[in-house]
Amino acid sequence: KQWYQRRVRAVEEETVENFAISNPLKEHRNIYTLMRDDTSDQEQDRKQADNKENVITKPRVSGKLRPKKKGSPVAQVKRAEREVLLEQLEEIDISDMRSLIGDVKKRFPNHPRVWLKDIQSYFHMKVTLRESDSGLMMYESTYPFNMLETELKDFLSGIFKEIPDNVMIGFYTELLDSLARDVRNGACGYHHRILLQCLSHNCPKTVHSKEVTSKLQHLITDSVARTKECVALLWCLQMIPRNKLDTKLKVWFTWMLPILQTRKTERPVQDYILKCLENVVSEISESNETIELGPSDFFGYFDLVFSPNSNLYPHVQVVLMEMLDIVKCFAFSSNSEKRLRSFFPSLLIRLQQCSAKQKAVVLKYLLECLQQDAQCWLLWQQMFGKHLNNSVTLLEHIHDNWNVVVKTANRAALKQTLNYLVVTLTPSSGKTKVKENQRRALELCSDMNHAIGSPLKGALKLALLVMLVVSAVYVLHDVKEFGSFQASRTGRIYSSFLQHETVVQVSGTVKEYGNAVHKYGMAHVPLLMEYIYTICNSVSSTLALFAVFVQTNVNYLIENRDEIAQQMKAAVVDAGERAYSLIKSVTTPENIDWLEKTMLQIMECS
Repeated sequence: KQWYQRRVRAVEEETVENFAISNPLKEHRNIYTLMRDDTSDQEQDRKQADNKENVITKPRVSGKLRPKKKGSPVAQVKRAEREVLLEQLEEIDISDMRSLIGDVKKRFPNHPRVWLKDIQSYFHMKVTLRESDSGLMMYESTYPFNMLETELKDFLSGIFKEIPDNVMIGFYTELLDSLARDVRNGACGYHHRILLQCLSHNCPKTVHSKEVTSKLQHLITDSVARTKECVALLWCLQMIPRNKLDTKLKVWFTWMLPILQTRKTERPVQDYILKCLENVVSEISESNETIELGPSDFFGYFDLVFSPNSNLYPHVQVVLMEMLDIVKCFAFSSNSEKRLRSFFPSLLIRLQQCSAKQKAVVLKYLLECLQQDAQCWLLWQQMFGKHLNNSVTLLEHIHDNWNVVVKTANRAALKQTLNYLVVTLTPSSGKTKVKENQRRALELCSDMNHAIGSPLKGALKLALLVMLVVSAVYVLHDVKEFGSFQASRTGRIYSSFLQHETVVQVSGTVKEYGNAVHKYGMAHVPLLMEYIYTICNSVSSTLALFAVFVQTNVNYLIENRDEIAQQMKAAVVDAGERAYSLIKSVTTPENIDWLEKTMLQIMECS
């Protein structure tokens, strides 16, 4: 019985073996069979390597030992990682991948999701290197996508452009999930990064879609406590703007700045966010592109820099403080004549209860707003009563820097603001108690209002005075030379001017219109005309009396010039004698003799 059972089993095994040989099952070639074959080949290579390690070999010693030059550890890691990744990417057979994806497209023509899954699995199988740095801070911004061959880039670009946007959006979000999961578990993430960069390069609408941005924001929010995962997702943010510098800056302020403001993050996360800002600022400084930064973004950064209870590491806060002036230039430089009015109110409010360092910066920015945007003066007038203490501080700063403000600010707006503040701060007649800050503000406004003076003050007023003096001296000299005003050059010019044809014609026309106005006025408003004539007569009589007075005195000076000169000479001699007697009474005779000799020598020399 036992022999019979053994015989039956032997016959069954032989039948099964002959059936497998005569009827082999033909397998379809897909990504999973390729992965299985590749895995078996890797196991065989590993076994061969283990066998070689077990063989004891005698090391060869060279005659001359030449020490190798070693670079920095970071550079060595960067170079080694790049070389390994390049070797793995070179192992990708483009023709084999093309035939594999072509076979999948034939079998599943209406399922592009399957094509993308096979591409993802193919890269997952070929690229197995783990990142030494989850943020890839050691490399350029296009790494690792720039390591692919051009033919492979074109092949992937052609496939991605055939697929609808909704499918690409779903695939992109799956790649983000896979990258976060693999980085969290310590697995390789290079294959995800390559595909993400390829998608951002060929399908920008996919990266900018609402689904992708909301998914990325959700992943970053959940991964803030996990350093490597958070840094990897922040690396994905840099693919959204691509080559637009203003969008890069906006992405940093919209996505990365809130992480520094609201969360307690580890040092690598803060260092990576700071490095991203430095890269964007350096790119903007190298280009001539104009960047506009809104008030919300600027004051978010400003408050973070001066916040005493921030979660920033000290070195990060120091660098952010050093970059504050650069960020201010982004906010203030573009169209400053109209944009600074949107920054002035928030700056004025921040003067209250701030540190000395922050107070100096705020006052500097407020003064810049007033100097470049005249509308800020009107905003200050509206906010003065509600923010009196802050306004007094700003008034003191303007008073201390008055020489700079009066030259650079809009003089009309400054004058109007000072007058408004003086009227507002002046207490009413029945009010006896005045606040100290209100009294101080009134003193400052009155002092500056008095210092600004009239528009003719300064150089213009001096020039007019010089012109008037020169003209008067010329007329007096002219009248003195010819004996009378009518005979002088000035008188002849005046007479010829009145006799000129054009002047005569104009004066005749004015006289006609004057007569017409006189007749019309006397017929309709006689009282008003009499009042006007009375004023004109008084003015003309005053001017005539002044002219007669000047002419009389000038004629007197000319006629009695010899007598006046003798009187002035006698007065000078008398003053000299009195001074001589005074000196003689308070000094010695020797000094008097020396003074007389000196005076005689001076007179002889002259």
